[in-house]
Amino acid sequence: MKPDSSRNSWEAEIQPHQTIWSRLDHGARRLLPGIICFFIIIICAAPLPVPGITEILPAFMITTVFFWSAWHPSSMTSPVVFLLGLSMDFVNFTPLGVSALLLLLVHSVAFYSRFGITRLPFLLSWLIFAFIALGVCLLQWSFACLFRLHILTLSPALFEATLCVGFYPALSVLFSWVIQKFNDREDI
Repeated sequence: MKPDSSRNSWEAEIQPHQTIWSRLDHGARRLLPGIICFFIIIICAAPLPVPGITEILPAFMITTVFFWSAWHPSSMTSPVVFLLGLSMDFVNFTPLGVSALLLLLVHSVAFYSRFGITRLPFLLSWLIFAFIALGVCLLQWSFACLFRLHILTLSPALFEATLCVGFYPALSVLFSWVIQKFNDREDI
């Protein structure tokens, strides 16, 4: 008897013979990037004696959301991205929804162009990410100008975009290793 081809792919992931522990393990691996991002937000909000820790949070989040949305989209879904953005807004005391909107824009661009981005060499995907990060940082700068009703200096937005571009290679190596471990664990 042939398997039913009309079943969804997510139904095929959970086999009837899987135990509750294997299902919990699968769910925990899917939620791991979002949970780690949430803890990074909390750590950056804590009064730690590390100078500039709050300035790296947006760059870290933009880079992380882009990577996971493109290379492993089931681990970085839209509701998770929205909740991470709201958490960033609460921590940074920014207008509610700004970070959520910006992260959702990064998520949707990465998610809908993932089939092209994941097939490119690393340098080209890094260049595409650089343009996306610059666009998001300039949009964030324009929101800040709009809220303050005057033109602010552009240097913080350019600095944040530079941080995003600088974080991308190291974080992509780390996240690629995590994905490799995910895949190795699923093969067992």
